[in-house]
Amino acid sequence: MNHSIAMFVGLPGQGMHVHLDALSLLFLGILLPQVVAGALAGMRNSPTFWVFVLGMGLALAAADAFTLILGFELMSAASWLLVLRGDQKPATLYVGMAIFSAACLVPAVFLPAGSIAFLLIVLGAGAKAGLAPLHFWLPRAHPAPPAGVSALMSGGMVKVALYVIIRYGFVVLGPEAQPWWGGVLVAAGAASVLVGALRAMLETELKTMLACSTVEHVGLIAVGLGIALRAKAMGDATTAGLGLQAALLCAVAHGLYKPLLFIGAGEVKHSVGTTSLNWLGGLARAMPRLGLLMLAGAAGMAALPLGPGFAPEFLLWHAAIGAAGTGGIVARIGFTALLALLGLGAALAIGAAVRMFGVAFLGRPRTLQAAAAEEGERGPLIGMALLAALCVPVALLPNLLLDALSPVIRLLAPQAAQPPLAYAPLPLAGLAGLVAVGAAFILYRHGVRGSREVPAWNGGFGKPPPWLPFGDPATQPSATGFGEPIARAIGRGLLAPGGADPSEAFLLAPLARLHLRGVRVAERIRRATIRQRLAFIFTALVAFLLALGLGEGG
Repeated sequence: MNHSIAMFVGLPGQGMHVHLDALSLLFLGILLPQVVAGALAGMRNSPTFWVFVLGMGLALAAADAFTLILGFELMSAASWLLVLRGDQKPATLYVGMAIFSAACLVPAVFLPAGSIAFLLIVLGAGAKAGLAPLHFWLPRAHPAPPAGVSALMSGGMVKVALYVIIRYGFVVLGPEAQPWWGGVLVAAGAASVLVGALRAMLETELKTMLACSTVEHVGLIAVGLGIALRAKAMGDATTAGLGLQAALLCAVAHGLYKPLLFIGAGEVKHSVGTTSLNWLGGLARAMPRLGLLMLAGAAGMAALPLGPGFAPEFLLWHAAIGAAGTGGIVARIGFTALLALLGLGAALAIGAAVRMFGVAFLGRPRTLQAAAAEEGERGPLIGMALLAALCVPVALLPNLLLDALSPVIRLLAPQAAQPPLAYAPLPLAGLAGLVAVGAAFILYRHGVRGSREVPAWNGGFGKPPPWLPFGDPATQPSATGFGEPIARAIGRGLLAPGGADPSEAFLLAPLARLHLRGVRVAERIRRATIRQRLAFIFTALVAFLLALGLGEGG
């Protein structure tokens, strides 16, 4: 399907052109339920919200460079205004990163196909998507606006940025693609997976933790795209198909369960007054419908079997294994290390999801506000239920979804092979259901009737003593305590002598230094004046033109 429409506005003599093909239709389909859920979450009366949506739609449907840049920057400007209404500090940092993104994208889309254009596209769109090391703005800016906007920023805006990388990397610049282009995406994605998963395991503020998890999932998508782009340039049809299947299916799944979680976090804030995990607890009893929907989102975030996030990571592992068998010894070692890093990221993601739901929704309330929480409003819950319902076919029928993605994969890599998914969740779900029914029957016929109260440290939910209405804090783990082992490894062990094993400090010191430098750069961007930012753009453009002239002269 490929339809094009010309509009008599835009550049003189050229106008603007929009078109719909398989790729743009896929990303518009990812965006649509998020928009509906965000509107139901309280944003339907905000004109800026709809300008934000318009910018994303225009960027996805653009048929020429001018329309793409117009939509992309309209999206950036509207989202900046929405962030500014929430918190001025991250909004200042966000506008600095948006200026950097524009300074890279504007020249890139008008350059001839080549490596310089690709690198500028990755820098510009990658900064907006939150790819490491340009991700430092995202955990600060995404939690600032209302929940409906945070949901659309995390589930939709980052997908628009990834769409730009896909469109230019595979289609516009595709004939000039080199294997090392894929290596760049794999390296940036792997760093994002590691940094995002680690921070999600340590953050105690719910929306910030979800934003860090977004960095991790953007990294997973980038790894899949990098593997596919490298394999396409090397003529490896099977690995290219697996990489694209993993990346696109991960984009679909993340575009459903992450907005669900952000809207749920907004409902927690509205009911309790805070999203600090250390001040929550016991919300599953006070807000049972919200708790059930958040559990569905947490299953996707953790990439558990029979959840919407498992099949994409299953495919990504197979793609990485296939890529490890190609190339020289350096590529084999690199992709083997990538497999280990993906395993570490998956383990940390499970820990972050368990920590989020267990601390916030299970156990006893930690404060009076959490004890007095009430079920959220109907509109946000309907939006969350819509997203949760759409997660079901992604989780149980991924093969059908992969068949629907075939036109997109053929557009991006016409020679890519698309092997069937060697994972059948529907029979597994049926088997698990039979086991559950059988266990329930046995308990009903032969189990002991009645119930008894046992203390929390024995796995129960007994009444607290009268002098401790919220229980003894030592018997109920906090969010900070849950992440204490990771914090000791990468934080205290590096800052305090003797706080960790020397081998741990040696291995994690480069990561800590990189994180600290990124935070310092982000703070400098936030404090820069408008004149300094314009001077940076001018300097970047002059350096770009100089490099282009030297390249053409060579």
